[in-house]
Amino acid sequence: MMESKALRIIHLETTDSTNREAFRLLGTSSPPEGTAIVAMHQYSGRGQGQASWESEPGKNLTFSVILRPVFLPPANQFLLNQAIALGVRDGIAELLTPKENVLVKWPNDIYWKDRKVSGTLIENQIMGNRLLVAVAGIGINVNQDQFSNDAPNALSIKTITGTEFELSKVFETVFSSISWWYRVLQNENHKQIRESYLNHLLGFGETRRFSHEEKEFSGEITGIDEYGRILIRESGGQLLNFDIKEVRFLF
Repeated sequence: MMESKALRIIHLETTDSTNREAFRLLGTSSPPEGTAIVAMHQYSGRGQGQASWESEPGKNLTFSVILRPVFLPPANQFLLNQAIALGVRDGIAELLTPKENVLVKWPNDIYWKDRKVSGTLIENQIMGNRLLVAVAGIGINVNQDQFSNDAPNALSIKTITGTEFELSKVFETVFSSISWWYRVLQNENHKQIRESYLNHLLGFGETRRFSHEEKEFSGEITGIDEYGRILIRESGGQLLNFDIKEVRFLF
C-alpha cells in the first residue's frame, strides 16, 4: 500500500519528461511503488494526445509517480484516472479558497473555475489481464505569472492567491492526497470514487457548448461511462458519448 509520503524521491534539475524518466528507471531497476521523480525544469513535457505542457523553469511543480495497480483489471483503468484526478484536485484545494472552485475537467485536468491549474498524463503497462505499472505524470502551475498564447486558459496558484508557494510543500500536500485516494482505490471503494468524481466534475449537470469534428453543439454532461467516456445529452435529447480528445469544451 502506498505511503502518504514518497518512500523515494528523485530530484532532477532538468529532464525531457518525468514520465519518460520514470520509464527509463523502470527499464533498468525495480523502483518501489510510490517512487516520485520531481524536476525543476521539464523541457518536453506532454499532456493528453499530442499536447505539450508549458512550464517556466523553477516556477512550477512537475513530477511523476510510479504505481503498481496490479489489483485493478485493465477494463477498470479509468478508475485509476479518477482516483489520481481526485488526489490532485483535493491537494490543490487545500491551498485555495473556496475549495468548491477547484474542479476536475474531464478526464483529469484540474481547473479553478474555468481556468486550468493542473494537468495529468497517466501511461500504463498492461500484460494480459494485469495492469502491471502506471506512471502518473502531473504538472501544477504554482508560481508562474504569465503563460503563452498557446495556453489561453492557464492559471497558477500564485495568481489566484497572490502568494508564492514553496514547491516542496505543494508536492507534499498533493502527494499525500493522491496516496489517500489510491488507498480508496486499493480498498475497492469504487462507488466513493465515482460519486466524488462527479461531484467535482466541471460542467456536470450544466448545459455547455462543445465542439466535435469542427461542429458546435449544446448539451448537458450527464455522467461518465465505465470506459471513461463522457456522456453528453444534446439539446435535442440524444445521448452522446465521447472518448478522450473527441470533444472539446468551448466554455
